[in-house]
Amino acid sequence: MKIIYKTNKKFKNADAFLFGLKGFSTLEEEITLEELSSFSDKKIFLAVDKNMFNSDLSLLENILSNVDKYNISGILFYDLSVLSICKRLGVKTPLIWNQNYLVTNYKTCNFYEKEGVSGAVISSLITHDEIVNICNKTKFDIFVYGFGYQMMALSKRRLISDYFEYIKESDNKDVHYMIEKDDSYPTIESSVGTKMYTKDILNSIKYINELKKAGVKYLILDDFMIDDDIFLKVSEIYERAVNSDLGDDELIAMEQEIKALLPNVSTMFLDKKTVFKVKR
Repeated sequence: MKIIYKTNKKFKNADAFLFGLKGFSTLEEEITLEELSSFSDKKIFLAVDKNMFNSDLSLLENILSNVDKYNISGILFYDLSVLSICKRLGVKTPLIWNQNYLVTNYKTCNFYEKEGVSGAVISSLITHDEIVNICNKTKFDIFVYGFGYQMMALSKRRLISDYFEYIKESDNKDVHYMIEKDDSYPTIESSVGTKMYTKDILNSIKYINELKKAGVKYLILDDFMIDDDIFLKVSEIYERAVNSDLGDDELIAMEQEIKALLPNVSTMFLDKKTVFKVKR
């Protein structure tokens, strides 16, 4: 298992980084193809993960026609136009299926494998047992979010700007919070719309041994809204867990070590099934 950092910070021992393609991604950290040269000594994964409009397709095709010239380890795609264009152009750079809420079963993974896709970013809404089941029944390279706030929803509307325009006040904050009873959910607005995040920070460290044994290839660590010094300490703990042969009791101790740094960490859905029921 290798670690992918979703951050703009350089880590000396990092295996790989994940950036959004500038203008075509929902990620906070975006990069152009030309800027990739500064990370030439690392594996780079590129997220092309926004909903595409007709007006995007010409420029998108132009970029994808040149993507093989760069040392990119994989393109994480959401909109199926990316898959369609890459197949038509014969793009050789590996494609990674990244439709978070839909990547929940091995059968669809196997369908996309037949379409030429190389891997999948598993949904952060399923349990560790379900992740292992997917690993056991697909040949895909499996990517799993291991640490960080998780995006719950994306609206293409400018919800924050519209709100402040409605109340006739100026907005000078980068991050706002959606309040639901006693819980606060980080909410930010960008060029792709309004993004709402989980109140808790996903922390999967106690399942590292299980994920390694299952064959998970990449674990993604995200520093969004995490203090730099704290994220550095967390990353060092994860690197130790991934690169060492540790017992489960040692991983549980590491979980508590991270919880001391960030009290709102949680295993979230890794040990809790997602069940939605219609109210009667």
